Amino acid sequence: MKTLLSCLLLLPSLMHAADLRTLAKSSATISVLNMQPVPLVSSTDKNGWARIPAFFSNHGATIFAPTASTNGVADIEIQADGYLFLACNWDYQGNQSGNWDKERWTEKNFKSKGWDRLSKNDLGGDLVKNDNRAQTIFFKRVKKGEKLRLRCNKYDPPYPILLTSKP
Repeated sequence: MKTLLSCLLLLPSLMHAADLRTLAKSSATISVLNMQPVPLVSSTDKNGWARIPAFFSNHGATIFAPTASTNGVADIEIQADGYLFLACNWDYQGNQSGNWDKERWTEKNFKSKGWDRLSKNDLGGDLVKNDNRAQTIFFKRVKKGEKLRLRCNKYDPPYPILLTSKP
């Protein structure tokens, strides 16, 4: 009985892991204004990533990095249906001058628009930039033709992430 109970308690985690593997097989195709895809790998570059969750490492993730000023905004156009992951950070990045905070999406905004949040446990670790800012990860199934204008902070934009390979 104790073994059966233990197995039943693990079932939601196992089902969730299977769901994540399904997401990895169906990435969207996107373009992002003033951002280009680069491999999501650890690096010592000041704008790079200090820690990468196992889920992203195991699925050949690419992250969109700024190539010019984004003013803290990710302007995303969906070119083909699929799943889109997004890394956001809400750490303090300056005062409210410029009224940027009126455009900011909170976790509540993301959830109300159909985005799901993934935990550190779901991902097998945290995604952390080299400036020591841990990211909150969301995902959503998006449709061709959608246009998203997203902001989480004053300077750092939300970072779109796509999965490019299967484990």
